[in-house]
Amino acid sequence: MKPSHLFLIVALGLSTAATAQPDARFNIQLFRPSGAPQDLVVVQQSRPLSHLSISAGPYLSYSLNPLSLIPEGGDLSKINLVGNRLQLDVMATIGLFDWAEVGVDMPLILAQGGANLEVIGTEGSVESFVLGDLRLTGKVAIPGLRRPAEGKGWGGAVTLNVSFPTGAQDAFAGDGELTWAPGLVLDYRFENGILLALNGGFWKRPDRVFSGVSVGDMMPFGVGAEVPILRGSGVTAVGMVHGAVGLQKQPDEPRQIPAEALFGLRWYSSTGLTFTFGGGMGCGCSIASPSLSFFTSILWIPAKTREWEALERFKEPPEPPPPPIDPDGDGVIGESDACPDVAGPVANMGCPDTDKDGDGVVDRLDRCPDQPAGSRGKDGCPLARREGNRIVILEQLNFATDQDIILSESFPILEEVARVMNENTEADRVHIEGHTDSRASDAYNLDLSRRRAASVMRFLVESGVAAERLCSQGFGRSRPLADNATEEGMALNRRVDFTIQPPSDGPRPPCPEDAEDKKRKRPTKKAPATPKAKSKAPAAPKP
Repeated sequence: MKPSHLFLIVALGLSTAATAQPDARFNIQLFRPSGAPQDLVVVQQSRPLSHLSISAGPYLSYSLNPLSLIPEGGDLSKINLVGNRLQLDVMATIGLFDWAEVGVDMPLILAQGGANLEVIGTEGSVESFVLGDLRLTGKVAIPGLRRPAEGKGWGGAVTLNVSFPTGAQDAFAGDGELTWAPGLVLDYRFENGILLALNGGFWKRPDRVFSGVSVGDMMPFGVGAEVPILRGSGVTAVGMVHGAVGLQKQPDEPRQIPAEALFGLRWYSSTGLTFTFGGGMGCGCSIASPSLSFFTSILWIPAKTREWEALERFKEPPEPPPPPIDPDGDGVIGESDACPDVAGPVANMGCPDTDKDGDGVVDRLDRCPDQPAGSRGKDGCPLARREGNRIVILEQLNFATDQDIILSESFPILEEVARVMNENTEADRVHIEGHTDSRASDAYNLDLSRRRAASVMRFLVESGVAAERLCSQGFGRSRPLADNATEEGMALNRRVDFTIQPPSDGPRPPCPEDAEDKKRKRPTKKAPATPKAKSKAPAAPKP
């Protein structure tokens, strides 16, 4: 079998090419991790370590079938030149001036194995336990996009990786030449801790062809995310896709785009140690896509450094918001409190209750805040009060059934009406109007309403109201307020109204009622011994 009859598949690494000679080798390692604890394994985030913060620790990675050959005709099975590789990266990073960081990575191939290399001109299998290429890393934050350790928002940085030819090229652990790769990082951290990062750049490598496949300059790329899943314990999930696009190729040769997807879990412990483990697989679409890969790391930051404190802030749950500003302790917060130094109910916007009329009912509950309710008032309103051209009573007047005798329970209401009239002497004349429901005949209801109105008038006269200021009149059922078809409607229609007449320029006009009605005796203030039933005239509707 000749090498020209084979094509190459390389996995897990940002590799460099071998020479066109049969024994030329190149570094097949695609997995090149970062030594900073908050970078996303192989995808960097923009924030450098804080000034003089140090991070150090090992990364252990395993790749399955990182280098395989498949005959062109497919008549032979795949040959795994490197069937598996276990690599240790010993790493250290230090932050400088809060703007930059520099790091070092020394790879060591702990173990690897595969088929006999006679197909590429060398007897025996690939060598194990060898060094890789020493790598120096650097990162500088972009002015205007430097995100603080505990900050959120956009971030940007430029990076540079330089690899020195310290690795064993024959063991596919080194490139044999100096390589370098500048790059750009752009990321965004959300307030809830989620981080999204994007990497891109250029990788300068020697132009080589290995078994008919070009391996030269490439454009590395990466996109990754970190999501807190147990924020109180510092546990996060990380995911990333990374690889490189080949810039050189042979005629009729497909472009090489080695790539792999990795997923893992990370724990930021309170001791300063950051633990990460995970795995993934290659896309199988290029010369540098492994079948499977696994990784784990332990990175350490000395406790009580600024970087460690930043990790602690990221690890712990967000602090609860400060307590609301409420100096008077009334439950009305901040600017909503119109009286921040004096406690008051929410209904008053935090201001204390007032009682302008001094009746014991606070103004916000007082339907008549300017009129004292008195001992028998209701909702802060007196039993009787003036409203415009009316005297409004809050409770209905009660009469003996089918009679004009006022029951004693209504005496306080009429006494309040007398008080209102005596306080409002400018009300020259008040008409007392009696009304009934529709039961019985028109003549009967008219007579009953006239007698009840006259009875109310006599009570007011005996209570100190001048007789010449009063008139009584009955209307029977001619002026209903509601439908007499229901009990509720009839109750509203049985009523006594008090209407203030406008003052006249000349002498008072005569009252419409007969003088005979005015001669009726005032009923006793005691309820009848055995009244048949109550017939109630309701109070005028409340405003």
